[in-house]
Amino acid sequence: MLGRISLDQLQILITVVETGSFSAGARKLNRAQSAVSQSVQGLEDALGLQLFDRSKKLPRLTDAGVAILADARRVVSSVEALQARATSISSEAEPEISIAIEQVFPAEALIASLSEFQRRYPSVSVTLLAEGLGAPEQSLKDDIAKLAIYSPPHDGQPGIECEFFGDVPISVVAAASHPLARIEGPISQAELDEHVQLLLTDRTRKYRGVVIGSRHWRFIDQLNRLDFVVNGLGWCTMPTHLAREHLDNGTLVELDLAIHRGRMLKFPLYAAYKRDHWPGPAARWLLTDLRERFEEWVARTSAGSAETQGIQVRVSLA
Repeated sequence: MLGRISLDQLQILITVVETGSFSAGARKLNRAQSAVSQSVQGLEDALGLQLFDRSKKLPRLTDAGVAILADARRVVSSVEALQARATSISSEAEPEISIAIEQVFPAEALIASLSEFQRRYPSVSVTLLAEGLGAPEQSLKDDIAKLAIYSPPHDGQPGIECEFFGDVPISVVAAASHPLARIEGPISQAELDEHVQLLLTDRTRKYRGVVIGSRHWRFIDQLNRLDFVVNGLGWCTMPTHLAREHLDNGTLVELDLAIHRGRMLKFPLYAAYKRDHWPGPAARWLLTDLRERFEEWVARTSAGSAETQGIQVRVSLA
């Protein structure tokens, strides 16, 4: 029975559903309506299922049709990914790559990797977007970037392949002069709620960082938010390496929150790309090198710290 089912039939099924009718699907595919109807009928015969209810003016998917449509989309998406991957493997190196990276990614690892990349691939041009919360994902979806490194707000994004990259250590910080810095022992939720949390978000407020307190000021830039916490206008969660200089000189202090029970916070990063735009040889090399340098950076910056169970903090959709 599988030999009687073609990829063309699955693509026609998807197009008919997306356009709303056999005639509209035929127009989009530039085919005769009779050919489209026969293709769907052939798929139904091969599967032994009725996919559409044709009793009304516009065809509607049956329950079986809804289930088969989901499978058809997965099959077509997998074939597109296979074709894109084959194309990338067959080429020596793509002429350019574009990558969007969350601001929390350590600059030293990024610079070292791109320096080596320039030596290995001198003819490949690079577009680098170091962006705030939510922006790398949007750049990927809008085809502004072909690669992205960020923390997705949820698992399983349609059409996007995600590979875990690693965790960025996070600290909860406040200025040494802030009232929370003078509290001895773990800080309770009630004590936190008396003070403003400086929360990271994006321009649309679709994405936001981890919400702990009940009073918020919102920022779209990590470094601008760091300036405000240094000047005592609130407390926040902050990538430890961005706050390190201020923690070392005593301008900032780490807060011990009762809800975390002494466990460290970690911000997970993923490398992502569209399944129909599989990374080419140069991009694959860059992703591998970035991951290795990132892992080395995490090991080096974490050396000497106490081994504790960590808590992953994820971006939320507002």
